[in-house]
Amino acid sequence: CFDCGIKNNIIRYLVSTHKIELVVLPFDFDLPAALSSDKDWEGSGWQGLFLSNGPGDPTECSATISSIRYVMQEYPNHPIFGICLGNQLLALAAGAKTYKMRYGNRGMNQPCVDLRTGRCYITPQNHGYAIDGDSLPPNFKQLFVNANDHTNEGIISTVNPWFSCQFHPEAMGGPEDTNFLFEQFRDMVLGKQSNMELLNAQAFVNASNVPKKVLLIGSGGLSIGQAGEFDYSGSQCIKALKEEGIEVILINPNIATVQTSPTLHSNDATSAADRVY
Repeated sequence: CFDCGIKNNIIRYLVSTHKIELVVLPFDFDLPAALSSDKDWEGSGWQGLFLSNGPGDPTECSATISSIRYVMQEYPNHPIFGICLGNQLLALAAGAKTYKMRYGNRGMNQPCVDLRTGRCYITPQNHGYAIDGDSLPPNFKQLFVNANDHTNEGIISTVNPWFSCQFHPEAMGGPEDTNFLFEQFRDMVLGKQSNMELLNAQAFVNASNVPKKVLLIGSGGLSIGQAGEFDYSGSQCIKALKEEGIEVILINPNIATVQTSPTLHSNDATSAADRVY
C-alpha cells in the first residue's frame, strides 16, 4: 500500500474487515529498486497493490507514479485498487491526464453512476483534481461518472485486474453504499474476476430526459432557530431548478420561510417557486 495520506478507516477495512495482510509504504518508496534487488520483497508473496487517498496535484507524485507503472509492466496480473488520489495516480501511470477542477467536488452527497450496472450511488468526496476521461488509453474505461458534472469518478482496466474510484467508499461517517469495492479488491487478490460489461459513459453525459416540472417538499425548523439550515437548502434548490428552466411546485409546512417568498433572490420573481402550497 502506498501511503499518500491514507485514512485509518481504509486500513481497518483492509485488515480488520477483509483480513488482508497490509504493508504500508511511504508515497516516495522506491518499489522497483526493492523488488529488483531485495529477495525478501520478491519472495514475500505479495499479491496486490493499494493506492491511498491524499491531497494536492497528483502529477507531483512522480516517484509513486513510476512505482505504479513498474508494477503494471512487470506484474500485470497483480490487482491494483486506488481511492481518491489513488484513482488519479493509476490514471497517470496508465498514460492518461488529470486537470484542476474549477471548484472541486466536496461533501457527503455526490451522486456517482456505476457504469457496470447503471446504478447511482451517493458518495463522500473531497478533491480538487480529476481525470480527463477522454485521455484514457484504449485498455482503460471509465468505471464511475458523476451524475452532476459528468466528471470521472473511477476507472477500470479492460485487460488487467486494476480499478479505482475518486470517492471514499471507506468514509467513517458514511454513506457506506460503495464499501463493496473493498470486497471486489479482495476477490481479485484471491483470483476471482468480474465479467460485468461496462456501459457507455456518454449515455449519462448526454442524457436528455431532464424533467420539466418538479415537486419540492420543503421544510421548516421544529423550534425557533432551526429554520435557517433547512430554509437555505430549499431556497438554493429552487434557485438551481429555475436556472435550468424547470417548473417548481413547492409544498412547505412553514410559510414563514425565504423559500416561500414570491421574490426569493434580489427581488427577482423568476427565481421563486412557480406555485406554493
